[in-house]
Amino acid sequence: MRRWRGARGFTLVETLVSLAIATIAVTGFYQALAQGAFMEQRADAQADQMFVAARIMDRVGVDIDLRPGTQENGALDGFEWRVAVTNSATEDMALGIVTPTELIFVYVTVAGGREDAPPLVLRAIRYIETPL
Repeated sequence: MRRWRGARGFTLVETLVSLAIATIAVTGFYQALAQGAFMEQRADAQADQMFVAARIMDRVGVDIDLRPGTQENGALDGFEWRVAVTNSATEDMALGIVTPTELIFVYVTVAGGREDAPPLVLRAIRYIETPL
């Protein structure tokens, strides 16, 4: 077959290369969308855990005793929670010099929701109220 001088167009190889490049670009785009959807679901689960932990923390000192040694467990909105009130801080807290009877440490742990979500721990430090 003869080609005319004025005939222009793409060869089969050029067309296949351009289709391969377009396929790679579209695949990357859909992977980015899937990763974004996964991250959104994970953020929603963490926000739900944080909301439950804040609700439980608000109950400490009202419905839940605020004295060292208190431990309570429960369930709320499909999440399991645990409260621990102690006189000791965790190792990662850089508090400086604190007398043992000055502070109370409250730990609220919330687990549940998604299977792959780690438990969330909300910590609070409160002063021990001393009588006048």
